[in-house]
Amino acid sequence: MHGIFVRLVMVLTALFLVTACDDERSEEGALALGLTDAASGDFQAVYVTIGEVQVHRGGDDDGQWLVVASPGRTYNLLELVNGVIEQLGVAPLATGSYTQMRLIIGDDADEGTNILNQSHPYANYLIDSQGECHRLRVPSGDRTGIKLVHGFEIVQGLTTDLVLDFDVDRSVVMAGNSGNWLLKPALKVIDMVENATVGGVVTDQTDAVLPGARVSAQVFDQDTDQVTVSTSTLSDAAGEYLMYLEPGSYTITAYADGYHPVCANLATELGRDYEASFVLSPADMQAITLNVVLPQGVQDSVVTVRFILTSPCDEDRLIELKSLNVSQAGAYEVSLPAGTYRVLATDGATTLPVRDIATGSAVTLDFTAG
Repeated sequence: MHGIFVRLVMVLTALFLVTACDDERSEEGALALGLTDAASGDFQAVYVTIGEVQVHRGGDDDGQWLVVASPGRTYNLLELVNGVIEQLGVAPLATGSYTQMRLIIGDDADEGTNILNQSHPYANYLIDSQGECHRLRVPSGDRTGIKLVHGFEIVQGLTTDLVLDFDVDRSVVMAGNSGNWLLKPALKVIDMVENATVGGVVTDQTDAVLPGARVSAQVFDQDTDQVTVSTSTLSDAAGEYLMYLEPGSYTITAYADGYHPVCANLATELGRDYEASFVLSPADMQAITLNVVLPQGVQDSVVTVRFILTSPCDEDRLIELKSLNVSQAGAYEVSLPAGTYRVLATDGATTLPVRDIATGSAVTLDFTAG
């Protein structure tokens, strides 16, 4: 019901604005934009200021970008989980095909307060588990805007509903032990008309609810042997979760530190709501130590390390259990259920050979070789 309610609110709000237009706008439709988050359990809050959202029309050779939302607001992304959508704006647009979107990260925080009941100290920052605020530095290459290649159509008199899905786990990057953090936004665009929802409850073997469990929808491509995390969220205080999904075939995976992952295969269809609940059993946790070696003098390099294993619900599929983003050389320890993992590492330009690493081991990820 929650997913249906959000869809109705966005559609009805947008339709009101479109039908309120005068006859001079008869060649227009509208674009309604929302914001949601694939959450992280590592922080108390992650604040990002969104200045503008722009779109680019197909066949527009002059490269003009059109502003469709100017919220100028500072959002706590960790409040936008389990199907919660913050509306960024509704804008009239000329009918036709649009090919790209661009998100502009703001430099000035709004006048609101954070979860500590304090004014925002920065435009973009996180609050760690100890209640300390850490500024999130935006790499210079992202200051001109984060481009999202996602085509959509504006139809006369109708509203296109799109949601920007902000993946905190892949957007917040640790800079070693320096105390510095990077904001390297990782987003995708969800078409609300074409989505389905999946929700349920995560518990342990005693039927106690498990808040903070990470639930993800993953896609495995057997031809390329690759795993893609389509979206993810965290279970709430009642152990409940909700995700929006485009029609397709997914492995819905639930995991919490100290437990074995569990999953269920699910094929979703347009506009339907699905239920998938999970019971997690305790696991023996061990660590893999990563020794990351980066070239000297390289700025804003982001290394993504993914830990892959055979799906517990289908031995012919793989799932991602964890991922880690780092931007400085050094040693990093990752806690995992005891076992052997396929470790994939890339800095965007170089992808290291896949390695099978057992917990209790150390591996060197050298991006200077070759």
